[in-house]
Amino acid sequence: MAARADQSPEGALGKARRFGRYHDALLHRWCGTAAMLGAVLVPLFLLLDWVTLPAAIFERFVRYRALVTGVLALQLAVIRLTRPSRLSFLHGYLFTFLVGGCISWMTVELGGFDSAYYAGVNLVIATNLVLPWSPTHATINSLSTVLVYVVLNAVFGGPFHAAALMNNLFFVSTTGFISVVTARAKYALIQDEYAARTGLLEANTKLERSRTELRAARDALWGEMEVAKRIQTALLPEDRRAGAFQVAARMIPAAEVGGDYYDIVDAGEGRQWVAIGDVSGHGVESGLVMMMTQTSILSLVRENPSLTPAEVFREVNGVLWQNISRMRASRYMTLNVVWLEEGGFTLAGKHQDVLVWRRGRGVEVVVNEGCWIGLVQDAGPHVRDLFVPMGPGDLALFFTDGATEAQNPRGEMYGEERLAAALGRVAGMALEDALAEILADIAAYRAQEQDDDVTLLLVRRPGSASAARISAAVEEPAPA
Repeated sequence: MAARADQSPEGALGKARRFGRYHDALLHRWCGTAAMLGAVLVPLFLLLDWVTLPAAIFERFVRYRALVTGVLALQLAVIRLTRPSRLSFLHGYLFTFLVGGCISWMTVELGGFDSAYYAGVNLVIATNLVLPWSPTHATINSLSTVLVYVVLNAVFGGPFHAAALMNNLFFVSTTGFISVVTARAKYALIQDEYAARTGLLEANTKLERSRTELRAARDALWGEMEVAKRIQTALLPEDRRAGAFQVAARMIPAAEVGGDYYDIVDAGEGRQWVAIGDVSGHGVESGLVMMMTQTSILSLVRENPSLTPAEVFREVNGVLWQNISRMRASRYMTLNVVWLEEGGFTLAGKHQDVLVWRRGRGVEVVVNEGCWIGLVQDAGPHVRDLFVPMGPGDLALFFTDGATEAQNPRGEMYGEERLAAALGRVAGMALEDALAEILADIAAYRAQEQDDDVTLLLVRRPGSASAARISAAVEEPAPA
């Protein structure tokens, strides 16, 4: 709409008016400059008159120049005290009329056309080189200056030689022609400069508008992402006892909304579940996939308590595969679904290895086999249940890749070995303290700002002698 409006007659007229105001202001200032130059140079030429003219003529020329200088000074004051207008060009004509008329009359008194004083008329015509007005005004001004010179000298100048007249007219006419051609080129440059300046201002205005819109969109996006991050963290469960096991977990979100997920679910009938996973990518889309996973698992294990982890995984994959396809998103998810049962836990799915600290034997790595969520429509052939026994006091650590992929200044990853070593050092601590120690170790190793969520989930099967102590350490409320 704006582009069509600019091409309409009204738009063209508006541009012409804006250029007219710009040109009037420019001409107004330069007329002031011409008046100032005249007020300085007109009396300054008395030095030349004093050297070359008889005393009687010199005295008259002093009066002429004094009068013209006073009028020019008054004109300069008027220009500075008034605003530019469509009539500002008249100051240019007044200047050339005053100075050109004065010099033309001086030539009359010095012998008419035969006087070499006509050179001053050339200087007056050259004023067109200073004033940034249109070729039309330059032509009229030059012709009127020549006309005043010719009329005054023809009527009052007395006898003259035709060769002198031709010589003088040739030079003043040539000066006038040069002034007009120069004025034409200069006026075209002024038009081009104004168009470029206007285009630049319009571009800057559009750029600033785009920046404002971009900032608004960014603020809205960050607002939406902040809401998504709050939803992500608000859905996280509290640490608690899950049947014969003690469970505690922590998620440290990255700056953007990530796809880390964990849950602790009481499905009823004494069946306790935990789950941990990581959606590919970052942002709101990953957060949505994470929330859909949480909802699906929660609904399945509560409505069908007898399902095995592999069966839960297959059902969740079917739901997520459909939803991700509808979103037209390129997302997948690593996921472990874990059933905590007597004597250990059964897991299904494909996620990071599970680290199990066993009393007296150190840390064991449990590799889980399977497939990722959302890659295939039917995950049945690719998923099976894996039982992992746990003795009294054993401690299992589930984690996401944000923990092991933290990098030091040399670009080396924290890695599974360091994580296993950290687990061994904290295995005897209360779960909350153990989580804090491991997270602190990862943070100290990391050289750069965290760019991925870090999630740790600890599952302990308490020993008979220490069960009460560990339970109290986890469930004791924080001091007010």
